[in-house]
Amino acid sequence: MDSATPQKLSPRQRDFLSRLLDLYREAKGPVHYAEVADALEVRPVTAYEMLRLLESKGLAYSQAVRHQGRKGRSIIVFSPTGRATQVLGEMTGDTVTEREWENAKANILATLEEVRGTSHQELLDELLSRIPDRTSPLLFTADMITATILALYELRDAAAAKGVFATIDRFGPPGRAVLYLLAGLSLALSLVEKANRNTTSLLLSYSHQFRQHLDSLTQGEQARLSDFVYEVLRALGL
Repeated sequence: MDSATPQKLSPRQRDFLSRLLDLYREAKGPVHYAEVADALEVRPVTAYEMLRLLESKGLAYSQAVRHQGRKGRSIIVFSPTGRATQVLGEMTGDTVTEREWENAKANILATLEEVRGTSHQELLDELLSRIPDRTSPLLFTADMITATILALYELRDAAAAKGVFATIDRFGPPGRAVLYLLAGLSLALSLVEKANRNTTSLLLSYSHQFRQHLDSLTQGEQARLSDFVYEVLRALGL
């Protein structure tokens, strides 16, 4: 396959490719398809078929190996190709490393701690001004999540905002549902009379892209973001 040929992957295919890459890096070697199945909570046959599909696209390759010191049938293991990381980066607009994500998250949380108990409007304005320049969907959505929570926090004494944070808390353990709840709230804020008009106007203008970016993220990235939601709430003392 021509390495210059653009790849089109569904969100599900991206999930499998991203998880294969993660497991390959952790193991520093090929990965059995059952490990991918466990990580994504699917049947082994589903993982095997999806990895074969990725192989047909030139994004993974398989090989038969035998465990050392064991006799019997060989097992099929998979590795990502050199093109895999490039394709994921092209599809998400920008690849964020683990260190870059941790640094971006730490900066936001540290700033929240510094201004705790005071107005967050200055931080909110800063977030809203930089969101359009975010080329990484992960960082774009992280800023949108923080901005939406801050906008709601500034309304915490208004009748329209009462119970919102309790609703988020009732979602229980972190999960993707809370991300889509916040995407909806960023849109709904434009209808709240006591909300800052400039803030809600900008949140509204970014809301469609917010939802699109959420849909484009892998399960692993969505898990990072859902954890981040609760870290922001804790930093605000909620």
